[in-house]
Amino acid sequence: MQLSDHIRTLLQHHDCVIIPDFGGLIADYAPAQIHPVRHTLAPPTKRVAFNQSLTRNDGLLVDALSRALGVSAGHARQLVQDAVARLRTDLENQQRAELPGIGVFRQAAGRGLDFEYTGSQNLLPASYGLPELVSRPVRATDALLARERQPAVPQLAAGRRARRLWQSAAVAVVVGLALSAQYLYILNLDFLPDALRFNSGAPAQSEVSAPASVRPMRQQATLSPRPDNTEWSTVAEAPVEAATPVAAEDPATAATWGTEVATPAPAPTVAAPAAKKAAPVPAAPAKKSTPVAVAKPAVVATTKAVAPTVAPAAKVETTIKSRTGRFYVIADVFNSLPKAQQRLTQLSKQGQDAQIILPSATSRYYRVSVGNFTDKPTATAHLAQLKKYSSSSPWVLPY
Repeated sequence: MQLSDHIRTLLQHHDCVIIPDFGGLIADYAPAQIHPVRHTLAPPTKRVAFNQSLTRNDGLLVDALSRALGVSAGHARQLVQDAVARLRTDLENQQRAELPGIGVFRQAAGRGLDFEYTGSQNLLPASYGLPELVSRPVRATDALLARERQPAVPQLAAGRRARRLWQSAAVAVVVGLALSAQYLYILNLDFLPDALRFNSGAPAQSEVSAPASVRPMRQQATLSPRPDNTEWSTVAEAPVEAATPVAAEDPATAATWGTEVATPAPAPTVAAPAAKKAAPVPAAPAKKSTPVAVAKPAVVATTKAVAPTVAPAAKVETTIKSRTGRFYVIADVFNSLPKAQQRLTQLSKQGQDAQIILPSATSRYYRVSVGNFTDKPTATAHLAQLKKYSSSSPWVLPY
């Protein structure tokens, strides 16, 4: 058994082993290391160094050798001295000496001895049996991608269902708000058909709009006279009879009819043929209903009596309170009545037949018209003429 075997066994359990008259071997703990070139991971171990100054015999090596070989201490000391003598001889002859399994000593000029540890055995008992691991190099790009990649979290079915319900509810609310805004916008412009209007005051409007169907008939009778006096009287009597029950139900409505019918009565084309047989016509309306203004222009048979009958006809109703079934040319729209009345005064001074249409149950705007007609083509033709001389943008409203 060589001396290096005993020294290696002592280094596993001791931090320092002194070789008498030669030097001391010091074992120091070294942590695990990663080799940057070979990409290996070495377990913790003991690093062995040599100190030439430690030459005093402490008896550790001699005692271990005596017990291992079963010899006396003197004989063991002699064996150590013989081994040291061989090391010095090798250093003098070859400039190097070796302890197998521990390291190599080299003679350095002017510096003493240099020691290089060459042992392959791990001298640390805690790392006994741990091999050297080889690790594959990790690229930086892979590490960055792995860091940025978020782990996929499984989503519960209940969460997806709740989110789908919330999305559907949000879409329904947005669509409902858009449809409501569109409906109110069309409703304020009075472009919505009557069948789609939500109006609580519909019965009241139906009662007021009943005589509207009679007005075009009456105006048509006055504006389309014929030379034949018999046809004139028959056409004129039919509206008067239809007007009597309405006057009994609502006096205010009958008064409104009188003022509207009285306007076309003093037409110059009607005065000449009606002068001969005007006496039998006024008798029937004068007895049935006194508020009806149709009787007054019919009684007048001479040109002298035309002047007093024109006076009530000049008073034109400037406020439209309900639907009339006519087509109005709207010049301006206001949100307050004083502004609308101010605009009405300006248009009246310019010679326009201006009227104010009050807001309905579904609107809040006051509209100022500059003309009303029985059919849309006539109103459109008047609108085209008005646009040539007006800086505003008038439009036609069926009301």
